[in-house]
Amino acid sequence: NPYNLRGFIGDVMTVNWLYKPYLDVRARQYRFRLLNGSVSRYFKLALVDEAGNPVPFYMIANDGNIMEHAVYFENGELPTQGIAERYDIIVDFGRFAPGDKLYLVNLLQHKDGQATDKPIPLADVVSGAYGPEPVDDDGDGTPDRWANGDPVVGKFLEFRVHAYAGEDLSMDPAQYVAGSKKMIPLRRPSEAELANALHRTFEFERQPTDDKPWVIETDGGKGFGMDPRRISAAPAQNSGGLEVWRLVNSGTWSHPIHIHFEEGIILRRDGVEPPEWEKWARKDVYRLGPQPDSGDIVEIALRFREFAGTYMEHCHNTQHEDHAMLLRW
Repeated sequence: NPYNLRGFIGDVMTVNWLYKPYLDVRARQYRFRLLNGSVSRYFKLALVDEAGNPVPFYMIANDGNIMEHAVYFENGELPTQGIAERYDIIVDFGRFAPGDKLYLVNLLQHKDGQATDKPIPLADVVSGAYGPEPVDDDGDGTPDRWANGDPVVGKFLEFRVHAYAGEDLSMDPAQYVAGSKKMIPLRRPSEAELANALHRTFEFERQPTDDKPWVIETDGGKGFGMDPRRISAAPAQNSGGLEVWRLVNSGTWSHPIHIHFEEGIILRRDGVEPPEWEKWARKDVYRLGPQPDSGDIVEIALRFREFAGTYMEHCHNTQHEDHAMLLRW
């Protein structure tokens, strides 16, 4: 819809372009990469067994990178996942018998594409207490809208467990949690480097205009439409390539900010240390928004190296990106 500038959400969720598929798995560990490929929809995913009980798993990678430490999710629920974010998890199907089934479930409700609404309790989803219903307003036999909920909340992928006669030689993620071995050490900037770093602020703003309703305001300046010929900033010469950026959300909208070509380390979310799954990670997508695990201000450290070409930064809600919430430098 070219006239929808706030964000587009559908009412059918697909996995690798398939609707409610199943995957045959053997009774051993598997690593899955979960990519949110939506236009405007966020997700909050959970893993459950046939009885609806949470199934624990480990996260080992965030965005494109193995983390320094694995993170154990005993409650079987992942954090909020913005558009373009990637989470790699390890699920141990060796705990289950042949014939058992497990399900990935989406818990995060949307009412529109501008921002998420709220997570639905897992018990309400698996019990059927949360039940969206199609409504035919004009009586033509075709539903026109949904009532009592979001149809994309619920089970969307089934795992079918089969016997495994081999020996599982994959890594044990429990050996790599915080306080134990490291998977890939994370290079953190020193206090001296942070003190000498160049600081910038990018504010993601809603404007009451039709031509550019979504803009990025840089260091207190006004927001512009996209123009690849405009040059507004240059790297500092004395910072060693290290910059500290404040990504600021000026409203109640949801913005997953994607910075191309260089990855960063989250220093703080709303002034406090980030959660474990972000603390141990290098990332390139940073969520801003009203979700409890997102926030209004994200501070990140980025180290720019030898590439001297054009970079890009944008909101990955495609409706926002296409209407001025994108810049190049």
